[in-house]
Amino acid sequence: MDLTERQREILTAIIKEFMQEADEVGSLSLVEKYDLGVSSATIRNEMVKLMDLGLLEKSHISSGRLPTDQALRLYVTNVLGRRELSPLVSVEIRQGIYRDRFDKDVVIKSILEILSKETESLVFLVLDDQIRYFGITQLFKYSEFKDIEKLKTIFSILEDDTYLRDMVKKYSSSGVSLLIGGESGIKELTDCAIAFTKIPFWDEEQAYVGVLGSKRMDYSVVIPALNEVKNALNASMSGWR
Repeated sequence: MDLTERQREILTAIIKEFMQEADEVGSLSLVEKYDLGVSSATIRNEMVKLMDLGLLEKSHISSGRLPTDQALRLYVTNVLGRRELSPLVSVEIRQGIYRDRFDKDVVIKSILEILSKETESLVFLVLDDQIRYFGITQLFKYSEFKDIEKLKTIFSILEDDTYLRDMVKKYSSSGVSLLIGGESGIKELTDCAIAFTKIPFWDEEQAYVGVLGSKRMDYSVVIPALNEVKNALNASMSGWR
């Protein structure tokens, strides 16, 4: 999508504000917090153009705007796509998996706990014979999960062995697959994002590890962390699985 440099800067600023607070972003707050070099009137005009492009939406009476799922995906792809995981987090993941690699249950526990802590989201593992998850309390850090109906939907998905398994198989790609907001096709998950990847795991035919949380999750941590788990499992299990 062709955007002017000014539009990119304004859209990035709006997304950053949205990531901090799940609320509409207005032109005045952008002028106050960001050195965009233009007036609030100019920002409002650009916001209208971004809305026409499907990158911003308006949900309330106020003059503020919210980034759409399309805008968040554009942000993840173009802004965060090349970022690397913190070396400290990378080492923690590798060491945890390598240390516990001879005990399947311990490795499962290690993966779930490390990923949940680092991504501040709920983490799940889909294996041939079970689905394991950890980090439900992480969801309460985000205001959007104060809605009990959203939580009930998430719990229903986690406890439905068939639904989650079919979802990850359907959308799985060679790398990390990402479903933002409405891309999941579930109405109650429009404020959520699900990121997951297929992993090698003993003699499991179909194994996946994933993160489920707010679509305001820190993608710059979530995506490389999932890749790190996959790479660490490959390295730890090669030659003796």
